[in-house]
Amino acid sequence: MLHFFLIFYLTSVLANPQRLHQQPQICEIPRPLLTRHTDVCIPSKVPTGQDESPSGKSSPPPKVWKAGGLCRGTRAGKFCVFTNPSFNKGEGVSVITTEKSMATIATRSAFVESEGILETDSDSGLTPPYREVEIPGKDIGLVATRTIRMGELIMARTPAIMVNEKAIEALGKKLVSELLARASDTLPTQHREVMLNLSTHTSFSDYGDKLYKILQTNSFRTGLHDGENPFYSLFTEVSRMNHDCRPTCAYYFDHRDFRQKVLAVRDIQPGEELTIAYYDPLQTHSVRQQKLQKEWGFKCSCQRCSADASSIAESDDRVSQIHALRKELDDHSATSKGSTEKAELLVSLYEQEGILGRLNEAYYRAALEYIGVGNIEMAKKYAKMTVEHGQLFVGPDRPFITNMQELIANPTEYPKWKFRLKDA
Repeated sequence: MLHFFLIFYLTSVLANPQRLHQQPQICEIPRPLLTRHTDVCIPSKVPTGQDESPSGKSSPPPKVWKAGGLCRGTRAGKFCVFTNPSFNKGEGVSVITTEKSMATIATRSAFVESEGILETDSDSGLTPPYREVEIPGKDIGLVATRTIRMGELIMARTPAIMVNEKAIEALGKKLVSELLARASDTLPTQHREVMLNLSTHTSFSDYGDKLYKILQTNSFRTGLHDGENPFYSLFTEVSRMNHDCRPTCAYYFDHRDFRQKVLAVRDIQPGEELTIAYYDPLQTHSVRQQKLQKEWGFKCSCQRCSADASSIAESDDRVSQIHALRKELDDHSATSKGSTEKAELLVSLYEQEGILGRLNEAYYRAALEYIGVGNIEMAKKYAKMTVEHGQLFVGPDRPFITNMQELIANPTEYPKWKFRLKDA
């Protein structure tokens, strides 16, 4: 289970709201609540002009969104519950935000278009390729019930509840708990009951406290859905996945259909656990252990962390090499020591460390190095690998994908064409 984070994080949010102010961007590999640094980030794309009435005032949400009848906060910052009970074939979703924010969210394509909604095993009634089991030392987790192939979509879940981060900053635990209780009660029964089975990590005093702790223990930070404010989203099965420093799965939030998508980064055998990384796994053993203990409350015992001292030292050395190589390859100046050989080594090190869901980071740098010396064939090879891997594991609407597509289409006109030779 996602036995981690928000007890520490939300407490610090309420004590110090300033630490939440971040650039309006969504990182390529979202992580539960505590935003992880990644190399490529994208702005949240929200339709513009659709939430304004002719008078310039925000229009109320469409009728499909039902007001929950409960608001908290001052007139200038009043947060209310809005529920769309018909969303995703009747699963429904509740949102805690302001009316202006909700008017913008309601214009997102996922809420106004019925076509193109991806059907998954959980949607279609087919048996999903996993089941919940007790994992020694981890409580509940998910294991594969059949062979899951690399790149296979394992689940794609829409949120049960989404909470505007500003509500958490402004209102405090008691009022947020009241809004969460109303948001839960207005959800369709089945989705609500599954959500209420998520872990609270610790005991709770009442219904509102239970929901607050479910939010603390299980929510993911999923982006700026109204174009301005970060949101935390609660999902069901996704939150059952445990951490591993060499995860079997990657995940991202798809803003086109409002689904958290989980995919296998390698073949997964029956009985093998489905895992994700809660924290950037491209860190040394001691840093990972310290971070996971401090912010998620557990000591990681995955295979990478519980290996013998010699294997841990070799892994730490590879991680240090990765950081050094990325710094060199990202330096495009005349004094840079970047090269195609170092780019190839970077790809190999990612593979050796089992950071398979982020191979696009290494492929991208390799493509740039090869175009930088005028090797069109190898540049196109790695650009195509970047596009294919990125679209699969990071999401299709990322700027680096467009960037690599431009290289493939017109390599000699690409801005980095022979840049290493010019510097020489």
